[in-house]
Amino acid sequence: MNYVLASLLFLFAANISAAPDAIFLFRHSEKLAGKNPPLSEAGRQRAERLFNLFGEVKPSTIYSTDYNRTIETAAPLAEYFGLSVNTYKPGDLAQFTKTVLAQSGIVVIVGHSNTTPELAQLIAQVPVEKMPETEFDRYFILQKAEQGYQLRSLKMNF
Repeated sequence: MNYVLASLLFLFAANISAAPDAIFLFRHSEKLAGKNPPLSEAGRQRAERLFNLFGEVKPSTIYSTDYNRTIETAAPLAEYFGLSVNTYKPGDLAQFTKTVLAQSGIVVIVGHSNTTPELAQLIAQVPVEKMPETEFDRYFILQKAEQGYQLRSLKMNF
């Protein structure tokens, strides 16, 4: 019985400590018009350069919503790092936050102008400024800290 209890405590403790070292949050790149539009040429070019933001760091998991523009933004990054793109539903970000925080390593998430700041806020537990519909070059890095996550808002230089 003690062995079973000790095993359960070990598993519980392991789950508590499981959390990504860093989380990169991107809004999809520039898009064309329409209901579920693909990326524009400028958007494709931006998506092709996202790997430059990682330096020596390799993501362990990549997530995207199931829209053409987000999948097309995540796809070159996934190909570059030899990963697949996992889709998530943006309608329940609180539940998705739990999924993300159960991961390890470096997690990349591609979302939208409304969901990306909201997800950053849910994870970092600090207010995050909304993202205008016309802004495609801002992204967030949430770095694991002693208490939660430290949030940085950055601009791409391309």
